[in-house]
Amino acid sequence: MKNLRKTGLALLGFVLLGLSACSKDDENNTVMTKDITDVAIADPQFSTLVSALTKANLVTALKATGPFTVFAPNNTAFTKAGITSLDGVNNTDLTNILTNHVISGEVMAANVTSGTVQTLNPSSPIYISKNADGVFINGNIKVIATDVDASNGVIHVIDNVIVPPTKNLVTLAAENSNFTELVSLVTAADPAVATALSQASANGLTVFAPTNAAFTELYKTVPKATLLDPANRTLLTNVLLYHVVPGRVFSTDLPNVSGEVATANSAAKVTFNLAGGAKVIGKSSGNSNITSANILATNGVIHVIDKVLLP
Repeated sequence: MKNLRKTGLALLGFVLLGLSACSKDDENNTVMTKDITDVAIADPQFSTLVSALTKANLVTALKATGPFTVFAPNNTAFTKAGITSLDGVNNTDLTNILTNHVISGEVMAANVTSGTVQTLNPSSPIYISKNADGVFINGNIKVIATDVDASNGVIHVIDNVIVPPTKNLVTLAAENSNFTELVSLVTAADPAVATALSQASANGLTVFAPTNAAFTELYKTVPKATLLDPANRTLLTNVLLYHVVPGRVFSTDLPNVSGEVATANSAAKVTFNLAGGAKVIGKSSGNSNITSANILATNGVIHVIDKVLLP
């Protein structure tokens, strides 16, 4: 999932520079005197972040008292995100991205829990998953170093850049050529399906989206004409709703999920199997592999699957 993808206060960027590898010298009881800005500037692994903060005119705001918690991408993280130059990124977008890495208050690694967290970008929270493999943000971004102290907060280093989503679930699907069959069926189903996908609540939705190839395989036993027959609209609607789970469930949340999980089809639930790769299991269709995960939308998350789920 490589899609990188709103306004922030000057303060929002504050802590973002606090991404350094300096910490309190507990053994000598030395008091940390460097704020987040100082720590970031002093550490060459954060040179791209410092350049981004400078371009967005956020550097002078980084002396605030805080405290703040910063999830700080290092230089390698920017490269991984496909951001090799800041020249093509305007200041508004850059501010939205940078403030999406900062939260109010000091949260040490031991106190991090799974769930939605509001950032200093008022339009874009982040979603934290904590499992036996570590702490992840928005499903794809891993925390690789923790509890780097500064005088006005704490820094946790991450391996990718947190880019706020800009498109909803329906738009993402409509713009993806792998989902043309899914989109055509959603259009033919009860209008409530498209409405629900467009107007998800604050808790969002998780969509397991079959590819065109998955539907082509289904059509061998259940012709598309059968699904599109007006007499079968309820059947089609129930199948589509079976691919939707309330709330945002990232792949990194799945290790903590056990038993059956409710879907938007109130009559049928799904289960998950992580052995040999993540799979979602339909009641009468069996295993479907999750081939691409954690495509973040403004109102939910999409996981791509290789087999249509049948209730």
